[in-house]
Formats: sequence, structure tokens, C-alpha cells
Amino acid sequence: MKCCFSIFIKDKSKNKNRGSSSVPESRNQSKSQGNSDSRQTSKSFSSSRTIPELYKEKQQNLRIFSLEELKDATNGFNRTLKIGEGGFGSVYKGTIWPLDGRGDPLVVLSRDSTHGVYSRILGHKEWLAEVQFLGVVDHPNLVKLLGYCSADGERGIQRLLVYEFMPNRSLEDHLLNKTSTLPWKTRLEIMLGAAQGLAYLHEGLEVKVIYRDFKSSNVLLDESFRAKLSDFGLAREGPTGDCTHVSTTVVGTDGYAAPEYVDTGHLAIQSDVWTFGVVLYEIITGSAAQNVGKLAQSCLKKNAKERPTMNQVVESLKQAVQESQEGSNGAKKSAVTLSSRTGSRRCN
Repeated sequence: MKCCFSIFIKDKSKNKNRGSSSVPESRNQSKSQGNSDSRQTSKSFSSSRTIPELYKEKQQNLRIFSLEELKDATNGFNRTLKIGEGGFGSVYKGTIWPLDGRGDPLVVLSRDSTHGVYSRILGHKEWLAEVQFLGVVDHPNLVKLLGYCSADGERGIQRLLVYEFMPNRSLEDHLLNKTSTLPWKTRLEIMLGAAQGLAYLHEGLEVKVIYRDFKSSNVLLDESFRAKLSDFGLAREGPTGDCTHVSTTVVGTDGYAAPEYVDTGHLAIQSDVWTFGVVLYEIITGSAAQNVGKLAQSCLKKNAKERPTMNQVVESLKQAVQESQEGSNGAKKSAVTLSSRTGSRRCN
């Protein structure tokens, strides 16, 4: 039975005191994640547990890989096995045996090539966020983290992440590739899956999660073109209690971030809705996309309070998929009828 994973070497610091068997922890796990750059905007706090607290309950589900295992899986990170670039560096495909020894799973690996003190600190923080968020979440539209590696290497500590393999690459690859034509219905289904993933992050967990980096390159596609959100390095816990947002450093991709977030640093779940609207526009082609265009416009409302929730977006996209299917069936039926009538004329 084959399986997939991604590995990212994020931190190349020269600290030799940690081995591959250590479980990822922040320096202040007792504090809420992102406490150094994120503040609640109300004195009201919820009793909900934080992501680091939830992670402690599920961390045993992640496999801890040794650096040698991953080198063997990719023939020493051979260039011929490189399949792209990820948020943490180069992405590789390889093979590795599951713990029970059955099958020859597929593997995706990534290595980071950043240097400098700032890059190492930021790299560790994003790597840790990726491990903890993906170690907690469980949804068919979120990429599955199989495990990680944090080991001493020739250049210091090597940090890698191991994911399931996504054979159809990213939505961006298909949108930018002129030879790849995604049918309109498939595009809608991809965006519906992505919307369901975001809705789960916003409302399906004990704590609200703001993805913060939704873009077409982070929407990966499996063998059935099911959408799976990836790259959780910039994800943050959302506001709790009566809070409307959290205040944090503005990060993300130019052109995607919500204007109120860029202007004020105030991050809310509506920020994800804005970025979703941007990607909706990216997939629109032709007159059949008119209703989806209106949905994209509602996601891009200047006033964040006027934007729909992701659950409302999910329902709108479900309706669009249904209408697309009905339109396709109607067109086929009309074509069959026309062909039948044409044939009758020829017989006469």
C-alpha cells in the first residue's frame, strides 16, 4: 500500500543539543501561541484550549523520522527526484516503508536553503506552527502531515516535514499552465473543497484557526482533484471570547491579504474570506462564472463585517456545482435530441 509525505528542513542553526527524537515544542508552551506578536483585543477570554495544548494530546499520532531514513527515501535528496518548491524549500518525491513494514509508500520531501539568524528564528517558528496545527486538524480538505524530522546534520539542526503525496500538484500549476484545461465543474469542486477546509478551520475546532495564507499555490490536488490546503506556517489562533480580532505582524503574499489586515495588523477570520475571494476570481472564465463572480465580490467587501462566512460560501458553491452539473446534463440531452432529429431528417 502506497503512502505520501513532505519533508521540510527549515532551521539550520548550529545548536547541536537536540536530536531527531525530540518532540517539537516552543520555548513558552504555557503561553498562548503567537503571544510575542499577537494580542487579544478584549479582556474577555475563552476557556478553549490552545493549539499547543491540543497538540500534546495528538502528537503521538505523528511519526518521528530519522534524517538517514529520509536521505535513503530520496537517494540523498537527489535532484532527479525534486518536484518543486514549497514554503520551506525544495520538494522531493521518494519512497519509505511504513512502520508495519507493508507496502512501499510514496514520499514528498522539502529542504530549506535560507541562511542568517533572522531566517533561522522565523524558520523554526513557522516549522513549529506547521507541525502543531497539522498535528491537531483532521479534515479531508486539509493536507495530512505524516510526521517530521528534527535532527543534527552537517550544517546544524535539520528540520523536515513529511506529508502525503499530491499527484496533481497545486491549483496554481493548472491555472498558469496553458496546456492544462480544468473543466468549469472541476474548478468549482476544487474551490468548494477549499471552502470546506477553511470553514472547518474557522468553526469546526475547539479553537478558531485563521489560515492567513490562502492562495492557489497552497491548494494541492490529490489523484481525484480533491482540494487540500497546505502550508500552515503562517496560521494563527483566532480571537476568543468577545474579541473580534488578534493584532499581529502583517505577513503573507502580496495581492492576497485583506486590506484591513494590511492597514492595521488586525487579523480576523474575515481576512481568510477576502483571500478566498481573490482566488475565486482567479478561477473564473466565461459567462458561466457570473454567479461565482458575484460570490467573489461579496468575499471582497471592503467592510469585513459584510463578508459572508465560509459556511455561507460553501453553500453557495454547492449550489453552483449543482447548477453546473444540471447545465452539463441539459447540454448533453439537447445534443442527443438534436442528433436524433438530424438523423431522422437524413432517413427521410
